[in-house]
Amino acid sequence: MSEQATIGLSRRATAALLFAVFTAAVGYGVVLPVLPHVVEGLSSSASAGSIGWHTGFLAAVYAGAPLLFAPFWGWLSDCYGRRPVLLAGLVGFGATLAVTAFASSLLWLYAGRFLNGAFTAAILPAAQAFVGDRAVSDAWRARRFAWLGMASIAGFFIGPMLGGIVFQAGSTISGSMPAAQFLALPFLFSAGLAFISAVGIAGLDQGSAPLAPPPDRVTKDWHRATVAHLLVLAGFVAMGTTAFEVGLALRGRALGMTPYQVGIMFAECSLVMFAVQALVFSPLMMPSSTAKLILPAFAIMGAGLLLVAYAEAFAAQLIAVGAVAAGAGVLIPVLTYWISLGAGDAQGAELGRKAAVESFGQALGSAGVGYIAGAGAAPSLEFLLPAGLVLTAAAASLNLARRLSARVIVE
Repeated sequence: MSEQATIGLSRRATAALLFAVFTAAVGYGVVLPVLPHVVEGLSSSASAGSIGWHTGFLAAVYAGAPLLFAPFWGWLSDCYGRRPVLLAGLVGFGATLAVTAFASSLLWLYAGRFLNGAFTAAILPAAQAFVGDRAVSDAWRARRFAWLGMASIAGFFIGPMLGGIVFQAGSTISGSMPAAQFLALPFLFSAGLAFISAVGIAGLDQGSAPLAPPPDRVTKDWHRATVAHLLVLAGFVAMGTTAFEVGLALRGRALGMTPYQVGIMFAECSLVMFAVQALVFSPLMMPSSTAKLILPAFAIMGAGLLLVAYAEAFAAQLIAVGAVAAGAGVLIPVLTYWISLGAGDAQGAELGRKAAVESFGQALGSAGVGYIAGAGAAPSLEFLLPAGLVLTAAAASLNLARRLSARVIVE
């Protein structure tokens, strides 16, 4: 029996899981600031509306793939273990990123982004289920989920910054090398990270079903009703966050911002989310009290989206970005924690469903922004519609804290 085949996780196992999640986030975030320019390079006659349309739908294709694959990966990890699924996800993600780096047509780019999304769908649910399998207490589970969230945020921080900086460097010295080749470098860098991460995961045990009864038992009624509610809310968060990210990239371009400035805004978003998640599940806060944060976090996120719609100055945009990031930074780990708490032994399946719901929300947010941009509608609409939906989710959370606090725990 390996050192990881116990309740809890060793430092090596924890580091391997964190790095895997970090790698998946880098592979997604690295594309966002440069995606409009990649589209423009592959379609020289594309109009501004066409570039916006393709940008939104390329993000939707990537985000939509887990809708089809995440439940399957989750079920597979429940049946055959977490390690094989993590390995398949990382190796497949790295290989398809490398292929996508050399896309010579929009069709190739679309196919590559779909395959990127299909394989990355295996990584986060399996890593979260690995943690859920070995939870020794509420606090232990909550903090490890927060760590996974922070690793993902760190990847989003590195990815957009890397994409923006590499593009800027390519534009500066494009006389010696085509800018398109510089745009390929972030993809190849991310692919290398994925292969390195796979080596670390290969040293773990299977990470299959829980090795001991999970510490928290919930009634079937609580699971069916409340977890379903939490899954829907997770979809709203994903939709609002993705619409914000894609819209921000397009709005920055419309306002004359450079990819570097857009990258700075994405970096700020990541830093705020990182700090918020570190605080939410710190020793200063009991995990059971996090239910009270759901409603105000939705309200703050919705208000930030409304502000983005009308802010034009770079400083005002930074304030709006901070508000959206703070709200999403609270909601993502808190909802994951409570869903895992209600999953029982089916950690992989339930977290796979969560990833699928989030994928649907991401695809809806990306496609919606792309459609609005392509149709030439008012730019503020790209943020006003998501803001309205997020505020609707806030209204739907009015009694949620009471329901979560009243859950029945059977020792």
